[in-house]
Amino acid sequence: MHGFAGNHTAAAGQIDPAMLALAERLNPIPQSLRADQGRPAAVLVGLQQQAAGWHVVMTRRAGHLAHHAGQISFPGGKVDPADASLVATALREAQEEIALTPGSVTILGALDIVASPVGFVVQPVVGLIAPESDFVAAPDEVDEVLVLPLADIVDTARHRRESYLREGVRREVWVIDHADHYLWGLSASILVDLSGRHR
Repeated sequence: MHGFAGNHTAAAGQIDPAMLALAERLNPIPQSLRADQGRPAAVLVGLQQQAAGWHVVMTRRAGHLAHHAGQISFPGGKVDPADASLVATALREAQEEIALTPGSVTILGALDIVASPVGFVVQPVVGLIAPESDFVAAPDEVDEVLVLPLADIVDTARHRRESYLREGVRREVWVIDHADHYLWGLSASILVDLSGRHR
């Protein structure tokens, strides 16, 4: 089936029609990223169905980390030489950061590659997380696991552009207005991309 890949498969009849439609709008997942574009990395854009509807699983990064401490992000990280694919990277990192079992994720496809200001080139991998999955934050990397209603995130009325100065250069970033969390930068740009395909 177009858009489905990875280690966990599910019959089309078992998947929400809205998610099947989303899968059709996603990109194929490349096997790897070119190192000359930046340091390759992958993140899992995990979607989980709960009683109140679909949610997106994110993390608040630990405050002591060297990069993006305390920011809201997706489980993920740099590609390890032992990783067989970008999907393997995203799933390995999700298991390390939030104790998510790889077998509980159905991979749908990819969003557009994004570049981080600190030199990473990041492949977002979209997957459905089994409803019964629980999450445990790894304290050395994650302060909190956030499970946010997808409807709030994909509401384009909440999306806006904001500019800031970094090392004398003005940069523009996406910001998503949320009642409880400041969603901005690379994570927000990934969510804006997801929003454009979730309709």
